Amino acid sequence: MDILLDDLLFEKISNGTKTVEIFLNDEEMKHFSVGDTLAVHRKSDKEDIILASAWSIKKFKKLAEIYKLYSEEAVGLSLDELVQVYPQNVVKKHGVLAVKMRVLKANYD
Repeated sequence: MDILLDDLLFEKISNGTKTVEIFLNDEEMKHFSVGDTLAVHRKSDKEDIILASAWSIKKFKKLAEIYKLYSEEAVGLSLDELVQVYPQNVVKKHGVLAVKMRVLKANYD
């Protein structure tokens, strides 16, 4: 699965502080499972890639529940910032997935 992140979040994954990526639990994520690979691209330079493996996937019905299990640092965003990405009505309809990831390889200098 390919994801595109702004430079700050990309750097947080690169330096190991962001270890959890949040996804809407929609049709696109239906077949995503533990062991699958995430290709994380830097928004400002799509040639910069970090490959990460999903080693844990947890389902949540509310965004606030994520922060009971994972720190804000691990998620890389505060709850208020995450709500801007995933509005409450969308989360209520689909739920979200918190994918704990482990960096496999970085393809940039």
